[in-house]
Amino acid sequence: MFRKLIVISALFLTANQVAAEVTAWVDQNPVVSGTMFRLHVEAKNVDDAEEADLSIIPGIQVLNRSVQNKTSIVGTAITRSVHWTYILLAQSAGEYLIPALLVGNEKTSEILLKVVDGIQKKQQELIRLEVSATPIKVYPQQQVVVLLKIIRTGAQLENESITPFELDGAQVRKLEQRSYKAVQNGKRMIITEISYAVLPEKSGTLNLPQIRYQGDLLQESSSKRVFGNFGDIFRQRAQRIYSTSPELSIEVRPLPAGFKDWWLPAEKLEIVENWQPDPPVFQVGEPVTRTVEILATGVFGNQIPQLSFNFPESLKAYADQPVIETQHTSEGLSGIRKEKWAIIPTKAGKTILPGSTVSWWNVKKDEYQTVIIPAKTIEVLPAVGSALKNTEEEVVPQIKQITSTTLAPVVSTKQESMSWKILTLIFAALWCGTILLWYYRTKKGGESKLDNTDNSKHNQRISIKRATNNVANALTVGDPVKVQSALLSWGNIVWPNNPPHGLEQIGDRVPEIKNSINALNSVLYGKLCKESSFEELKKEFSRLSFAEYSNNKNSKYELGELYPETK
Repeated sequence: MFRKLIVISALFLTANQVAAEVTAWVDQNPVVSGTMFRLHVEAKNVDDAEEADLSIIPGIQVLNRSVQNKTSIVGTAITRSVHWTYILLAQSAGEYLIPALLVGNEKTSEILLKVVDGIQKKQQELIRLEVSATPIKVYPQQQVVVLLKIIRTGAQLENESITPFELDGAQVRKLEQRSYKAVQNGKRMIITEISYAVLPEKSGTLNLPQIRYQGDLLQESSSKRVFGNFGDIFRQRAQRIYSTSPELSIEVRPLPAGFKDWWLPAEKLEIVENWQPDPPVFQVGEPVTRTVEILATGVFGNQIPQLSFNFPESLKAYADQPVIETQHTSEGLSGIRKEKWAIIPTKAGKTILPGSTVSWWNVKKDEYQTVIIPAKTIEVLPAVGSALKNTEEEVVPQIKQITSTTLAPVVSTKQESMSWKILTLIFAALWCGTILLWYYRTKKGGESKLDNTDNSKHNQRISIKRATNNVANALTVGDPVKVQSALLSWGNIVWPNNPPHGLEQIGDRVPEIKNSINALNSVLYGKLCKESSFEELKKEFSRLSFAEYSNNKNSKYELGELYPETK
């Protein structure tokens, strides 16, 4: 065995290689249009034999290919060969020149291929493809609706397929496919329509790809005529037939001169605004939801620009994640962008609700247009508790004024002097008794008041501790609604005379946690679930210890520690 290996190795070392050679040939010439034929390319002893490029053959379609490598030894001669086999198809009659094909450093000879009329014309009568595009002159990113029709006339077909509609330099989206029957010139037809939306990416000429159809034509065999329906088992499948759509190109114009804004070429654009509640009622501390929906025809949803609102300081706005959709219809694309805000007023009175604009290019009128969301002046009502307090303050002085007027003594000029002196003495005695009684009660009540004050502070410490623990527990759980409720309860205990109406007022009174309060509002109203927001609020809240802002923002009072020890 070892000796045989030595002999074979010696043969390889001493063998003479045959000179390099490349040849090409076809199985038949001429060929019939619409029928498949084979092209063979063989390279012998070619170093780095790279496959030839058959795309340089105009009018010929490559349907399939295979490759085979072979090495043979005859005597002392070694032959290495690579054999490529291609299945080709010529759609129409004529003469086709297969040029010299380059394989490695060697070239094949030219082949003049003749294609004659045959079954291709008959196949085109049975099956044909039509393609149309609307419009044929567009701007970049403007929609072109391409309609492909597959028309079958008096033929029974199966195993039908078409090549994918793919296009470099453009976005392609399939819109709709439907099939229906029709009669034309007395012939019954089955038509399949497939529509595509094509959006070119840059200016220039856009050549649509040719769509190639293939299917099996079923024919009735002679055995069926003899044996009736039992002859189905003898039914034979006809040869595969093909059809190709015609070439079509689109002219893509450059953008209008000097255009620098957001480019949105659409056929139609409208804006719909909704409120919850409807109509909206603006009140300090109460959220109002504003939803703006932009509908654009002929574009994808992600082509629509984001809205921008400059809200004043008297309005806190928390944006939700935008909802972007693209709907497909037989007429093309429809882009939708939906944006939502939770708006919370922080100050009563009149304020400006800002507007916004959306600019777009009207492809039907070929002009630049802008849709305006106008600004509005709104009236913000005070918080419910504040309104009630103001009402009481206005009513009480009026009641006192009426009572004072009603109880004013009326002095008659006809009273006798003696009666006047007696009444004076009686009033003087009563006044002295009143002073003595007031002095006694004041001295005794002072001690009681001090005891009540101490008890009140002690009870407040206990209430604050409980409310603080509730906030800490809610932050640990991580439920934003529970955190909001716990913070508002905590604020009502800390500021019993002027409780906060909303989380914003707590943030204004305690600047140390204001940023975390805004983050919590984003979670509540913007649906931006971030666990870090609760962690930051928990850390900042636990750092609070002594002074808190009172009702008057310019003064402070001592509350004691936020985690006081009961005594």
